[in-house]
Amino acid sequence: MVEPQQTLPSLIQSSFLAVPPSTTVQRAIAMMSEAKQSCVLIVADQRLLGIFTERDVVKGSANHSLIKTQPLAEVMTQKLITIEVSETNDFFALSRLLSIKKIRHLPVLDKQEQLVGIITPTSIRKLLRPEYLLRYVRAADVMARQVIHGLPDASVMALTKKMAHHRVSCIVIINHQTFVPIGILTERDIVRFQQMNLDLNQTFARDVMSQPLSTMQPQDSLWDVNQRMHELNVRRLVISHPTGKLAGVITQSQMTKMLDPAEMYHVMKQMQETIDRQTSELKQLNQQLQTANLELDQLSKVDELTQIVNRRKLNEFLDQEWSRLGILGKPLSLIMCDIDHFKSYNDLYGHIAGDKCLREIAQTLRKATRRTSDLVARFGGEEFAVVLPNADNNGAERVAKKIIAQIQQLEIPHSSSSANGCLTVSLGAATVIPNQSNSPEMLLQAADRLLYQSKQQGRNRYSLELLAVSPSVAS
Repeated sequence: MVEPQQTLPSLIQSSFLAVPPSTTVQRAIAMMSEAKQSCVLIVADQRLLGIFTERDVVKGSANHSLIKTQPLAEVMTQKLITIEVSETNDFFALSRLLSIKKIRHLPVLDKQEQLVGIITPTSIRKLLRPEYLLRYVRAADVMARQVIHGLPDASVMALTKKMAHHRVSCIVIINHQTFVPIGILTERDIVRFQQMNLDLNQTFARDVMSQPLSTMQPQDSLWDVNQRMHELNVRRLVISHPTGKLAGVITQSQMTKMLDPAEMYHVMKQMQETIDRQTSELKQLNQQLQTANLELDQLSKVDELTQIVNRRKLNEFLDQEWSRLGILGKPLSLIMCDIDHFKSYNDLYGHIAGDKCLREIAQTLRKATRRTSDLVARFGGEEFAVVLPNADNNGAERVAKKIIAQIQQLEIPHSSSSANGCLTVSLGAATVIPNQSNSPEMLLQAADRLLYQSKQQGRNRYSLELLAVSPSVAS
């Protein structure tokens, strides 16, 4: 085992298995299994001669060519792709090289061609930091969907041959009825079984597969996949549908491939499309929210029974018109309206009839005020308010007379009324030119006082008053 050298770039895995060419296959398998390494490098005089990997063990096991007493010099791969230390700075180029050459081990040499380390998908994955990229990419976007799988009753030898034939690093074991993944066998497992001298023909998947199986779902982000791999110290994760059925597999090699510039461009394009879609959806939601808030605001200002505005909207409207007309020096009139003997009406005819009566009065007040600038509001109980912007005392009187007349024309029966047995109303109308020395509350109080005066004088009438302008404003 070569110990780490602190001067090496962190991308280079400086702790690796290096053995002489005379090392037997059996000894190499034992070292790989114990150190949990995916390869041994064959070195003589600090010169790299070849490599022996987990995949070589799987291939040899499958075709029965694995002779454990052979020296590595006879079975190692000699034609290697290597790279100099000075060429390890381009993160993306290294990732692209692994992907294009379809290799998982890239030995690193110094200028004297002496071995100093190795780059693998594992060492690259450990440096993955583009959270902003990985968080936007789903497992479904990069996972291998054509998963080589087997059954728990299959022999390890049969599955090893399957792995070798398809050149894959793992076999997912599934329930043949539900297609739900229940375990996994990997190249590393085959190395371990060989080290244990297991008879692969008599060993079955159900007895040796890794279980329980940790899976993730297609909608999970690659960042979460990367974190899970790191937590479990594994090089692949099985992806399952929400139903539990097998969906795919993600390997470290696929994670590393994400760092290829072309792949990154594709992913960033997907990210931009996702962001654009989410932005559009957010705008639509904001518009819907604004509309809902507007509707809610309007509903909060409407009297539920009569469907005219309530006192909250009345106060808001009075404040608004008070400021506007005060600047213009124009008059503002307010009529307070109260249904005569309404309590006795409810007692005689019932509350359902009383509610109907209130709705009819509200609609009649609306008809009596035809200008769009006027406002009719329910003040409370059987009281209503009519606001007449830019209407002088004469204008207020005309509206008051019209209200009295139109209510009488309704001929709503009321046996307790003194006006020919029909329902009537009493009004109080006040007019003022708004200024800073008085307020809307003063206008409301004046109109209410005049309404009480109409009640005292016999009801079914109106009382009118032009309020004096403050001397400080008139001067």
